Amino acid sequence: MKNIKYIFFILSIVFCLGQLNSTAQQLTLSNQYIVNKFSLSPAYAGLNENFEVFGNTRNEWIGVYGAPITNSISANGAIGKNMGIGASITNMQAGIFVNLSTSLYYSYHIRLSKTKFLSFGLGLGLLENHLDLNNSDAQSDPIFMRSGSKSTMPDASFGILFNSKKLHLGVSAPRLLGKRTENSLYSLWPYYQAFISYKLNFSKAWAINPTAIIHYPVDAPPFYDFTIPIIYHQKVWFTLIYKKTGDAGIGLGANLNSNFVLNYTVEWYEHGLAHRSGGTHELTLGWKISKKKPDQLKRNKKKPYYEWINK
Repeated sequence: MKNIKYIFFILSIVFCLGQLNSTAQQLTLSNQYIVNKFSLSPAYAGLNENFEVFGNTRNEWIGVYGAPITNSISANGAIGKNMGIGASITNMQAGIFVNLSTSLYYSYHIRLSKTKFLSFGLGLGLLENHLDLNNSDAQSDPIFMRSGSKSTMPDASFGILFNSKKLHLGVSAPRLLGKRTENSLYSLWPYYQAFISYKLNFSKAWAINPTAIIHYPVDAPPFYDFTIPIIYHQKVWFTLIYKKTGDAGIGLGANLNSNFVLNYTVEWYEHGLAHRSGGTHELTLGWKISKKKPDQLKRNKKKPYYEWINK
């Protein structure tokens, strides 16, 4: 059993070394955008005139020793009539590799009509990569002990978004800066993405909100994610997930009440070491506070604002 555990550790280290010098390590890919659009682009900060906090945990390749585990928390809200601010902290650990990023965001929203907006967002922060040298497996390897154990660099992001009551169309750069560090295991490259979603109502009870995301890494071929949430009465939803690699998944979510939202997804893999795992599991919990009281919203059902936050 100990030998099997060590083999899994070596395989995960090889994988992480490759990822740290390629695209997939650039950003943690997540499904939380199903309920937290702010995770897609800083342009979403404060857009709904709510204050929102989201916590997210993603555990990849259950059963594989050293597989990535990511935890994050983000918050955003409106300031004034046309602006928003936000912040996020993300920690990802894969074996002995640890990435910690923190960012602050600002957005500006231009109203084109009663239900159409053009939004811009900017994020600035820091990204720290380091080795967990307290790990007993790392201490026995002279290569890791000689490597630079810590690297800190600036981080920046940008986003442009057009959105109406049903359509969301945007481009963003989750990472604008690129850097290769000397005498270190870490390198980073700019990363871009484009996304579109459209909400289609079949009746007062049923709707779908398909979302497609195309990722454009600088140093690798583009790839895509596609999700289809099937929504019932804006209260519960079932999500179908498909990705270019052939990976697929499902999700379940619910508005627990007027303030809390919960979403869970699981993904399965067709190829590689991940195929032998228990899949990737992700849980998102959100807390939303509206600036307007529920009784005010009920009295103004005909107004665009009520339609917007209940899109």
